[in-house]
Amino acid sequence: MDTFFGISGRFQTPATLIFLILGAALATLSWAPFNLWPLALVTLVIFHQAIATASVKQVVWRSMLFGLVMNLSGIYWLYVSMHEHGGASPFLATLMVVGFCIFLAVVLFLPFVYLYARIWRDAPTGLTLGFAAMWVLNEWYRSWILTGFPWLYFGYTQTEASLAPWAPVIGTFGLTFVLAFTAGVISQWINQIKHGRASKKALISQTLIVALLWIAPFGLKQVEWVTRKDDTPVKVALIQPNLSLQEKWNPAMFQPILNYFRQTTEELTDQDIVIWPETAIPRNYHRVTGYLDVIDTEGQASNTSVILGIPSKWRKDDRIVSHNSIISIGAGKGIYHKQKLVPFGEYVPLEDWIRGLIQFFDLPMSHFRPGPENQEMLKAGNIEIAPFICYEVVYPDLVSKAAEHADIFLTVSNDAWFGESIGPLQHLQMAQMRALENGRYLLRGTNTGVTVVVGPDGKIIEQLPQFERGVLKTEVYAMKGLTPLARYGTLPVVLLSAFIAVILFLSKRSFARRPGDNANDPNTD
Repeated sequence: MDTFFGISGRFQTPATLIFLILGAALATLSWAPFNLWPLALVTLVIFHQAIATASVKQVVWRSMLFGLVMNLSGIYWLYVSMHEHGGASPFLATLMVVGFCIFLAVVLFLPFVYLYARIWRDAPTGLTLGFAAMWVLNEWYRSWILTGFPWLYFGYTQTEASLAPWAPVIGTFGLTFVLAFTAGVISQWINQIKHGRASKKALISQTLIVALLWIAPFGLKQVEWVTRKDDTPVKVALIQPNLSLQEKWNPAMFQPILNYFRQTTEELTDQDIVIWPETAIPRNYHRVTGYLDVIDTEGQASNTSVILGIPSKWRKDDRIVSHNSIISIGAGKGIYHKQKLVPFGEYVPLEDWIRGLIQFFDLPMSHFRPGPENQEMLKAGNIEIAPFICYEVVYPDLVSKAAEHADIFLTVSNDAWFGESIGPLQHLQMAQMRALENGRYLLRGTNTGVTVVVGPDGKIIEQLPQFERGVLKTEVYAMKGLTPLARYGTLPVVLLSAFIAVILFLSKRSFARRPGDNANDPNTD
């Protein structure tokens, strides 16, 4: 029988609807900037209650509703870039955001919930372990399908919370697994108390596992996965110019922008590394070589590495290819081309079909091509730096793959596209998680904020206020050693979840239920 927190009958459907919408909306408060992480558990318990005993048909529409509301609440800020900076009308921008959220709910979320309802939950322990595996496989799928949109992962709620010491071991996906498994067990206890018919043996065993998972961080906190390469501090300065998009791409502002960066950098000759943000110079690399030569010469004279974002064009196979790039000059050297491009922001899918339909598709940077894999680290003196441009830092495996050769992480961004919304703060939280997962200092240089330096524990060391011009100066250290996550990536947790899914499928086929048993009864777990 379908129940929701013990409610059945005519009040059950409206109660489920109200709580489902409320729980999905509240999920946003568990991520940055609110960081009310217990709400992640509340949301997951509500969702588990809504689908644990429902018919497959009910699971389908409830999941679509939940996914739509959670995504609308969590990534509404896409509207800002589409309307305020992309030129789309309010109606069209709203339509595009809603359409994208429907896509996320139906195409990227629903298939896994359907498998859970159809197969996994009916197996022994499927209501809890299957629920956790479902969330991990869904998040993993979203990280790569159609270039990926790895946003709103529940594991990020633990960046500075109770389970944070697990991050260097199991990563974001593993944290999601722990949260979902915990929520499933809590939900099953609610069902047990309400129904009082099932044996408590399996549920008690799972509760003990949950307790161990939440106690383990006290011990993991004492483990030093990485250490300093040496005790010599690296002095870094990050420039936050705070330019609006209108100023940045206004031809009349081009020379003042160049003057500002040069003059500010000349005042930082006592620093080892100076960071400019993404596309700090809004002009192609080959058109400002004279200017860059001056910065390079001055940097060499003061033994300062200047690392800056700039668009670049290169000839490849008899054609010109554009990249979103970072270069290191002065006492440093190297160039990096962005690998993970933002759809519609940096490249246009099906370009020949849809370019020009609305002004949004003709943003100044919508013509880039991805850089090659396995690019070399940037060098700043004898420091090896792993660079990531904007969106790239949200990909766990892309970052962990670089940790083996990196002393320090660097990410540059221009979150002005999203105004004063929560989008840039969610983006920052994901960057913090990458530092925590891999045990590296992370420098985050941005145009309008948030410009920060993050420690190997994922906590912010220094920070500039958003939407203010300024320079952040601090000291960091080159790190050595690899965390388990950096060594093995996310694959172990994904494979474990897939293994659980397969075992649940096989056990469902062989599980003989007594006559009259209901496969969807919460007490079968």
